[in-house]
Amino acid sequence: MVRCLGILREVQNSPNRETDDAMILDAVLEQLRSLGASAERVTPEEADRRDLGDFELLLPMCETYPRIKRLAGLAEGSDAIWANAPSAVINCYRLKMIELLGSLPGVRFPPSKVLPVQERLGAAPFEAGGYWIKRGDVHNTCDHDVVFLGAWPQAGRVLQDFAEREISHCVVQPHIEGDVVKFYGVGPGRWFTWFHHDPTRARRTPFVVGDLARMAAAGAAALGLEIFGGDAIVSPEGTITLLDLNSWPSFARVRQEAALQIAWHLQTRWLSRPPRPRPALKAPTSQRRSA
Repeated sequence: MVRCLGILREVQNSPNRETDDAMILDAVLEQLRSLGASAERVTPEEADRRDLGDFELLLPMCETYPRIKRLAGLAEGSDAIWANAPSAVINCYRLKMIELLGSLPGVRFPPSKVLPVQERLGAAPFEAGGYWIKRGDVHNTCDHDVVFLGAWPQAGRVLQDFAEREISHCVVQPHIEGDVVKFYGVGPGRWFTWFHHDPTRARRTPFVVGDLARMAAAGAAALGLEIFGGDAIVSPEGTITLLDLNSWPSFARVRQEAALQIAWHLQTRWLSRPPRPRPALKAPTSQRRSA
């Protein structure tokens, strides 16, 4: 029987999503049990104190850097299945993600400027009809980690807030007009779905869904993600720009279908994995003494 451990996300990294995050993990673990695995769920703090070597399948939602670096060390050289791998979670940190996606062939990604928050505010990094300033490490932990500015001089107060919260770098991107769409995927290549972030206000500009799925899959593969979600924007002309990718989204609107697909994907992985070698049996004490 495959032993599985699911590790919850830190509360501070699930703003207004703590329940949704727990529910998708629980739904996946329940599906895995129905497929023959034994599965349990722990908090990140509990995982810190556990010996993880006995588990063959690990599902970490956690994101804080010291913790995910420890897990990356445990995963290195391990024959266990990690989904997502700790290295992929680190790749979702914004500065690393920009490095990997900014020049990825076939993926349209916004121009991005990395700024140290302690520097004096200079000229705007590019001409735009508005700017998005985003903390440079993890995704949102509160409602002022990603801030829209109508004019560049307003950036000073955002940088000051980041500095006071000991955030060292930020990313500036131009505002792009269009419909924001959210997407979820597994594989990549096994399952994909999308919806408008705000269906009541969306222009519903037609676009090629296959192009969105292809860019999302290419981005996820570049980051090493198997279970992922993200955001994109569809311009009034139907042009798709990938904005964001993240590990283990909450899948809130499609939780049950996502749980089925994730569990199927994980079962496929463990069935295709070579069996773990069994430890050699030791001879009984009496036989060793008489030898």
